[in-house]
Amino acid sequence: MLRFQKTKIIFTIVTVFLVFFVYVYSLHNVNQYLENTRSHERIEASAVPPALLKVAAGEFKGLMADYLLLKGVSFLGGRHETTERDMNAIHTLFKQSLALDPYFLQTCYFTQAYLAWHGEKYKDAIELLKISNNHRSWDWQPAFFIGFDYHYFLNDNIKASKYLMEAAKKPGASPFLANLAARLSQKGGQTEAAIAFLKSMRLQTKDELVKEQLNKRIKALEEVKILEKGIARYKEKFSRPPQSLDDLVNSGILSGLPENPYGKRFVFKDGEIEF
Repeated sequence: MLRFQKTKIIFTIVTVFLVFFVYVYSLHNVNQYLENTRSHERIEASAVPPALLKVAAGEFKGLMADYLLLKGVSFLGGRHETTERDMNAIHTLFKQSLALDPYFLQTCYFTQAYLAWHGEKYKDAIELLKISNNHRSWDWQPAFFIGFDYHYFLNDNIKASKYLMEAAKKPGASPFLANLAARLSQKGGQTEAAIAFLKSMRLQTKDELVKEQLNKRIKALEEVKILEKGIARYKEKFSRPPQSLDDLVNSGILSGLPENPYGKRFVFKDGEIEF
């Protein structure tokens, strides 16, 4: 019995050692492959028109779309700095993949991750994300990515709010998106549109907690609208913007400053009202 146990222990140790050796050896080979090939090879993409690509792929469109996406992602996983030419090829591969299968969510994810974040090709990423958004009409994520890119990378709050509003209306979207969309709309000078949007979202929800959050944001934006009108009247009267919101009261344009439902004081900073 004792001899059997010793044999079992030795067998276990040898097995663990072999598994560890195979793991280390495989990892070394993968790293060598990445170092030796990825650093020298460049990725290529044939400029085949989408219509022709669909005909050529035939009934294997889905499989071809997966291959094109995998080709691009595999290259980007290498250990090297990608060039502008590489990112243009990646854009072509992703675009061809979407032409073959515009419903494939992974292409949408990698477009956002690699073209927008890694490749800094914001407009190209938005172009492809719009394809996903048009086809995945039930999915809030493509519209959210587009809105995010317009705001974060391109500083276009109007277009950002448009797509975030679209995303907020779709199934499964976080209620937070509605507030964010309204906020960007207000920052873009479209406070009334933001209020109207939030009111439409309030009509659609049955969640009392969400309604409470929407009511608070609507109230805040309605007060912001009062302040914006006051600032416009101040500019008309004095040919310059006020230095602070207190100037609206001191000049007699407003009898008092509205209360912020969030408990903080409204602030006029860099031409915008913050709350």
